[in-house]
Amino acid sequence: MNMNDLSIFRTVVQTGSFSKAAEALNYTQSNISMKIQNLETMYQTIFFYRGHRGIRLTPKGEQFYEMILKMLHLYEKSFEILQNPHEQRGLLRIGSMETTAALHLPGLLTSFHKAHEQVDITILTNPTQQNIERLENYELDGAFVTGPIYRENILAKEFVCEELVVVSSSKYRQIESLRDLEESTLITFRNGCSYRAILEHWLHEDGVRPQNRMEFGTLDGIIGCVAAGLGVTLLPRAIAQKYMKTQSLSLHILTTKQAQVPTWFIYRNDEVQSPVLKDFLEAIDAYDYPSM
Repeated sequence: MNMNDLSIFRTVVQTGSFSKAAEALNYTQSNISMKIQNLETMYQTIFFYRGHRGIRLTPKGEQFYEMILKMLHLYEKSFEILQNPHEQRGLLRIGSMETTAALHLPGLLTSFHKAHEQVDITILTNPTQQNIERLENYELDGAFVTGPIYRENILAKEFVCEELVVVSSSKYRQIESLRDLEESTLITFRNGCSYRAILEHWLHEDGVRPQNRMEFGTLDGIIGCVAAGLGVTLLPRAIAQKYMKTQSLSLHILTTKQAQVPTWFIYRNDEVQSPVLKDFLEAIDAYDYPSM
């Protein structure tokens, strides 16, 4: 067994099939199958149930998957940890909500990149729940989410605090309470988005049932449909004000709700932390919230 075998196992689990793993790794499917069979023979156990509907992990397979995620993470980060601190290189994989990526990350990453030009940065945008799951699965080094997050294996650092407002077309009627949304269409991100969950919780509290719902995977899609008068959404005030420069939008403040919501940067409570992540945490501390 070597690290490449473990990496193949991880890819099989994450893609959900031998054929997709082979395509992702540029191997033949028979080669992938042989590698998995060799691992099963070595450990004298079965890691996958195989059937006409595909594959799925056995209980032993799930246990092994959790272990190799940690093993591969430590292996990959060891090169960063043991390198010359004056020649710092590495890969930083950051998850983010669409709104945070649009408003805050350009400034934060610009200052970080100037000081760490040899660090490769990958930004993956997903709703909060997916970011948490990807962090726990070692697919991310950290993520910007709406919190707080209460998990033993996750540490959190407050990044910014956002004021949430209802956003509508400039031609939309005045919205003074959630009751005014009774016959509106809600336009939100897909399930797992914290802002969507907050709005749905508020509506449930007040017994309000919107007429229709639309969900999108991008912020631009949501803003475009709201500006066209197709419905309303809930977003941070700062991001809505940014789009007001180019779109016909109106903001509505709900004084009856606690609309101040913090955005947190979360990362795993690992025994060994890479220098690159430590430097990114320092950049977050030094970040200057942009004035609108």
